[in-house]
Amino acid sequence: MDIVMLLIGVISFVVGFRIFLTKNKVQRLLYICCLNFAIAALIALYIKSPMGGVVAAAYFVGSTLSSNAIAHTLGKIQKLEGKE
Repeated sequence: MDIVMLLIGVISFVVGFRIFLTKNKVQRLLYICCLNFAIAALIALYIKSPMGGVVAAAYFVGSTLSSNAIAHTLGKIQKLEGKE
C-alpha cells in the first residue's frame, strides 16, 4: 500500500471518529467536509484507470457542492446566533 493512501486513510479515520465525538454543529460540518475530500482523494489514488479518474472527479464535484452548502449553512448559523 502506498504511504500517501495510508496517510489519507488514517486522516479520514480520525476525522470520521471526530464527527461522532464533537457536539458542536459547526465543527461537525467542517469534519464532514474534510472527510468528503479525503474520500475523493482515496478514490483517485486507489482506482488506477481512466474510469477511476472519472469517478473521483464526479465525487470531487459532489464534495465541492456539499462544501459550498456547508459554508452557506455555517453562514446562516452565525447569522442566527448574531455572531456576524
